[in-house]
Amino acid sequence: MKHLLLCIIFGLSWQISPAQIFIPTSMMPRAGDTLLTAVDNLPANIRSILSGRNQRWDFAMLEAPYSRSAVWRTATKGNAAQTFKTAEFTAPVDEHTEGYYRTQGNDLILVGAVGPDPLNLNRKSVMRYSPGLLERRYGLRYGDAFQADANLVLTLGEIDIPSWFRKKLPVSPDSIRLRVSFDRQYDVDSYGRLIVPGGIFEVLREKRIEIVEMRLEVKVGRRRWQDISRSIKDKELLRSRKNISYHFYSNEAKEPIARVWMNASEKKVLKIEFKPRERENMVQNLANVKPDIYVSPNPAIASVRFEFYNLPPGTYRLSIFNIIGQEEWSKMYTINGNYAEQVDISQLKKGAYLYSLKDERGRTLSTKRLMVIRP
Repeated sequence: MKHLLLCIIFGLSWQISPAQIFIPTSMMPRAGDTLLTAVDNLPANIRSILSGRNQRWDFAMLEAPYSRSAVWRTATKGNAAQTFKTAEFTAPVDEHTEGYYRTQGNDLILVGAVGPDPLNLNRKSVMRYSPGLLERRYGLRYGDAFQADANLVLTLGEIDIPSWFRKKLPVSPDSIRLRVSFDRQYDVDSYGRLIVPGGIFEVLREKRIEIVEMRLEVKVGRRRWQDISRSIKDKELLRSRKNISYHFYSNEAKEPIARVWMNASEKKVLKIEFKPRERENMVQNLANVKPDIYVSPNPAIASVRFEFYNLPPGTYRLSIFNIIGQEEWSKMYTINGNYAEQVDISQLKKGAYLYSLKDERGRTLSTKRLMVIRP
């Protein structure tokens, strides 16, 4: 009876027409805040993201194997505090990257970061944005639109240039210099009500279009820096990128209620970060997330969703074994970070199985149990 009553209240609150909201600067993260998020890397149930006034978006079916907590601290407590002296705060940008932020009026600015660079040339690089990358603006209202840009220059010496990358260059350089420009357009084009696993929220939606362009310069001996961007045969390496995302903000939570990444044509949802139910899933600090693989549902009937988390760039083999160790299914994957895929297991008989993930050297990273049931 109590559960039925909650469902009725939940349903009625979903039907009430939403009103426009205002996101004050008091919702800006500060040192000591912990922001809780989860990521669905295979949001198969989301078909379209409508825009306009009084919208209703239903993301209730999103799922993730665990929730992630990002702790905001004063910048002086960061590992690269001396590098980013103008920063006020430090917090994880993602599982691999430590970000450094400062405030400027109503804006939260990403001053720099330590982590993988745009080309994944180095395992961990120091990146300084000039004049700073606008991460989020507060005081937003429906109809607001603005633009911001930033630049990044990353220089690597001879010993830091990966061999795979060196082979793609027309010369053998002593140093390389990567120049990256970011041009962002922000448009608060919608407001309404959003349902996520963590609840129902009145939100403003900001559409963000980011154009990323890269140029590569090399230095050989005492010669001046030379731009070789047009000389690289692999045109995909420095190809301009168009990133499109939707950011749903509320005045009830400091973290975005949802962030949706689309493909360039806006016809496919790539992944969704969302506010999860607190204490429902295992909560981990972003900095402590270890490489792993998860499966859902488990037990499963006809198909499962494998989720790869925090994997270093490389080639991996996923296999399913029966209880006597015979391989029933396997597939190779080239992964960098997080990835998810739906797998048909209808050919497997009812019973217990093991799924195992190995890296390109044949080392087993994880082995777990999978139960297959039949109606």
